[in-house]
Amino acid sequence: MYLLFRQHHVLPSDYVKLPPGEKLVLQAFVMAECLPKALEGIRWRAESERMKQEEAAAYA
Repeated sequence: MYLLFRQHHVLPSDYVKLPPGEKLVLQAFVMAECLPKALEGIRWRAESERMKQEEAAAYA
């Protein structure tokens, strides 16, 4: 929910006041925004780890 505040300026107190249906929609929206960013981070870490292994193998 941090992204909801940071990027969309929805305060936690405002979120608490929302009806359950709107909370569900906001949660789905935030998940849809977060998933591509999380996958990008996973890909970046995997690529970084692969490069480290290749570099270590080159020195061995």
